[in-house]
Amino acid sequence: MIKLGDDKSTAICYTVIYMATKDPFSYSGRWDSVGLDCSDCTNFIGPQQWPDEKRVSSCSLHRLSLVIQIGANGYKEGEWFCKDFRNVGSANPAAIEELESIRSSLLERTLYGAYGKDGNLKEVDFTKLASDTSV
Repeated sequence: MIKLGDDKSTAICYTVIYMATKDPFSYSGRWDSVGLDCSDCTNFIGPQQWPDEKRVSSCSLHRLSLVIQIGANGYKEGEWFCKDFRNVGSANPAAIEELESIRSSLLERTLYGAYGKDGNLKEVDFTKLASDTSV
């Protein structure tokens, strides 16, 4: 379970399912990161400036909130992506190659996260995320 927010009034919880999608990433990006997430995608809509205190981060393609990626301090936590990820040019080139190696096996309408358990990616079905009708 991922809990976002500092107290009961702002806490948002998501159940993260750990399926059997092997994590292909070498974590060769900056600070041992994957170097690829939704903010590197052409469909990402973010705040005018960080931190995302108003929690406006969303996906224009899937019309859903990406608040799961935003920590209590308004900054991104973790690295998330979906099968439809399209690089704006800022993602780690190695991570793009690694994503392409598994893209055909990824499920539709599923958000994937790095740093999962037992060598697998985290998986969250889009139905568990809030729809964002403002995009």
